[in-house]
Amino acid sequence: MYILAIETTGAFASVALARANDEAGGSAGAAEGFEILAYAQGHDRYSHLQNLTPQIQQVICDAGITVDDLSAIAVANGPGSFTGIRIGVSTTRAISQIKDIPCIPVSSLEALALRAPAIRETAEPSARKNILVCPILDARRSQVYGAGYLDGEEVVPAGPYTIDEFMELVSDYSEVYMLGDGVDTCGEKIRELRKSGVAFAPEEIRYQRAEEVAVIGAAKFRAGCGVTFDQLKPTYMRMAEAERKLRAKQAESRQAEGREKSNG
Repeated sequence: MYILAIETTGAFASVALARANDEAGGSAGAAEGFEILAYAQGHDRYSHLQNLTPQIQQVICDAGITVDDLSAIAVANGPGSFTGIRIGVSTTRAISQIKDIPCIPVSSLEALALRAPAIRETAEPSARKNILVCPILDARRSQVYGAGYLDGEEVVPAGPYTIDEFMELVSDYSEVYMLGDGVDTCGEKIRELRKSGVAFAPEEIRYQRAEEVAVIGAAKFRAGCGVTFDQLKPTYMRMAEAERKLRAKQAESRQAEGREKSNG
């Protein structure tokens, strides 16, 4: 089977084309019979709308197949950039509807955590269980979307946090390994809150890529976790800034109207 994977939740859109055996077992982190055939990534920040379709065409061509050969489409459906999520989800829905193939929603945090396999593999067995892999994405206003994974299991629930809240949640773990653009924006604050036992992923593995979306997507597809195009939903985790301001303005208007009626 061929899986198309789309990642648009970060600054740079990427697309991967993977081949996986239908019968292969294994977990998402160790998918047996799995191979990335082609990969494409944009180099312009937040240019997903212009780059995504050409990237999809490129990986399909590079893999030597056609869109009719696809078995499913895996997409990082959030959290992350609101605009990026919408572009990725909308594109996935369109292809899924046209070609009548399932969509596979993948958490961008879970996929990003897969970029840190070496930290688990190289640690001494006695220490490995204490290394918490923490993807954190910048949510602005001193907040992050974060989660904590221990040996591939989510032990710190994915959600929106202030950086103080998140670091308190991971304080019981002796070693913490952090990835994502939340490191860029909150790294200094993290160092203030935690003096030792924390490491930041180098830039070459710090950010989201479609390859890990493909790995998880293939495992979920084998497990029967595909959805139809109309069932695919974005995971924003909080309101967009514009929506938050609109609701606040509407609440103020209702309060003003209430005061006018009371005075009248």
